[in-house]
Amino acid sequence: MANIRKFSSGRYQVRVHKDGKLVSIGTFRTMREAEIAAGKAEERKDLGQNITNKKSRFDFVVEEWLKWKKRTTKESTYRQTEVIIKNHVMPAFGHKKIAKITRIEIKDWLAAFGECDKNGKPKYSIGSRRKYLSVIKSILFYAVQELRVLGDNPADRLKIEVQDNVALKKEDEKVKYFCLDEMNQLLDYLKTFKHQRFPEYRMYYMLILFLYKTGLRISEALALRWDDIEGNMVDINRQTSRDDNNKVILTTLKNDSSYRMIQIEDEVLRELKKFKAKQNELILGNPRFKKNKDGIIFQNYNGHYLTPSIIRETIQNYHQASGVEYKGLHAFRHTHATLLLESGVSEIYVAKRLGHKDTKELSRTYGHITNKIQADELAKFSAYTSR
Repeated sequence: MANIRKFSSGRYQVRVHKDGKLVSIGTFRTMREAEIAAGKAEERKDLGQNITNKKSRFDFVVEEWLKWKKRTTKESTYRQTEVIIKNHVMPAFGHKKIAKITRIEIKDWLAAFGECDKNGKPKYSIGSRRKYLSVIKSILFYAVQELRVLGDNPADRLKIEVQDNVALKKEDEKVKYFCLDEMNQLLDYLKTFKHQRFPEYRMYYMLILFLYKTGLRISEALALRWDDIEGNMVDINRQTSRDDNNKVILTTLKNDSSYRMIQIEDEVLRELKKFKAKQNELILGNPRFKKNKDGIIFQNYNGHYLTPSIIRETIQNYHQASGVEYKGLHAFRHTHATLLLESGVSEIYVAKRLGHKDTKELSRTYGHITNKIQADELAKFSAYTSR
């Protein structure tokens, strides 16, 4: 049983038996608080927890958690988690003992990421803040359930507090995509644009057309090889990522449902054949144009893989020149899904084409579109059956 004694100061100390000795787990203002703490200590002792957890440091817990994380997640996800730990978690909590981390500290830490910049927008998106919260929750959960060095998770049931500015929230969460006229305007510009070094090599036209017409993630498209295309089918089975030295590497896909075969239109096939012919012509006829060793589709003239950061920087100039607002690389994927849905294609087909497990994510992301489609379909039924 836990032992409670009262000091001359009026505070109450709770001690528990450990290795034949009484060890203090803290002092409390009232007898009631001491009794509650003693009860929790006995409960943790029954569960085999280390009740003298005050000496356990947060950095030790993180180290053990990362070992477990490395065994249970894919390499690219693990590297992203390491970056979050290094840049955002350890600077705030790495020097602390885990039992000393409070719920208020975690809430203040999260709130700092939501502070607005000089333009009145949060420094970090809602998605990023949710990732950071998920990481800290998982670390503390591991400390409670696996290491048994913590009684309760101070981050339990915490949520990201969205700002009162509703318009800002909607802007942050809004799905960005291009209408058909915008896509055609951008593609028309790219088709006639001539690169200074190799004017006939219209790689960005082909890449943007391909992203828009297939809905692939940029990392999936950049890893595609010519032998991944057979007839009018494309086999998506890998993606690009970056290693610790910021070099491009090939990794597995996001999840099992991301592995898929999709059909491509005749228009895209024709453009791909012309693009491949021009690429081969340059490889064979120009010593400055190198061939990629993996036979990828979207290579630069040095024979290297493209990176999303270089693509973003480049196409922003093309957007500006064409008069079409830049909305990010993922907007081409959103555009593909949106136009498919608006054209009446079933949600199941769209979900499988995008590499989603089911239609739930589709409904969450494109709910404003699917709701409109459902309303339109019901209106058709109502008009047909009205008396």
